[in-house]
Order: sequence, then structure tokens, then C-alpha cells
Amino acid sequence: MTERGSAAWLESGDLAALDLAELARLVDHTSERELRHRLIGGVREVALREIFRRMPDYLRPARAAGFDAVVAWLITGAGGGENGVDEYRIRVRDGRCSVLADRTEPAQISVRTDPATLLKIVTGNEDPVTAVLKQRLSVRGDLALAARLTKIFAVGPG
Repeated sequence: MTERGSAAWLESGDLAALDLAELARLVDHTSERELRHRLIGGVREVALREIFRRMPDYLRPARAAGFDAVVAWLITGAGGGENGVDEYRIRVRDGRCSVLADRTEPAQISVRTDPATLLKIVTGNEDPVTAVLKQRLSVRGDLALAARLTKIFAVGPG
């Protein structure tokens, strides 16, 4: 059991073993400051890799009908990529989601955020619209398609 404010669970390296409900509970019980502090270096890489590995599992195929786009996720905060930003890309088409290994296809939507905000959003602990209003998440590109992202992906353990 993790005490409120602690993020020792991030250091365990066993993020893949956590189901979404347990992950959501742990994120909820971890202070914002501690999440941001822990989501650097190797822990950041593991957490981001796990978030994007799970992304196809959270797609709601019926709601994704007619959605066809590549989404570039730009994760800020001293990552290993260019200018300290890590980029992950997903393609949603024909009710399916896949994580792209390369950047050859142009992105119709670009989402920029930090790893703590992304983790809070995917676990249902922060609303993406609120994150935009707080300037912790920004969206560029086809905004009509981007607005559908919150409807086509299940967020949180619900």
C-alpha cells in the first residue's frame, strides 16, 4: 500500500503488471509534485512506453468509426528526443489503433503535454479539457478530429 504523496510504485519497474484500476488509484494517491519528480530518466521511459503500449486497448471501436488520423504525441520535460521532447505516434483507422514505429506519415493532430499530465489523463485523474485550460496540454492540427479523441478512447478504469 502506497502512502499519500509517495510515488515509490513508479520505481518498482512493474508498471506493466498493474491493471488500469490500480494504476488510476496509485496516480490519484500520488502528489503532483512527486509524480513530476519521479517521471524523469528511466522511469519516464518505462511509463511512456507502457502508456502507448496500452493505447490500442483503450480504443472504443464503435465510437472510432469514420475516424482516420495519425496523432503525434509530443511529451515534454527533458526526454531523450529532439529538444528534450519524446514523440510517439498512433494511427486510428477503421476502428483500430496502432502505435507507429516511425514518423513517415504526417500527423493530422499534434498533442503536446508533460508525462505527469498524460499519466493523469489516461488514468482518468485529470480531464483533458481542464488540462488544456490550465495550459498543461495543447492541441494543434485538425481540431475537429482532435475533439473526438476523448470520445473514442476510454479514459480511466471505468
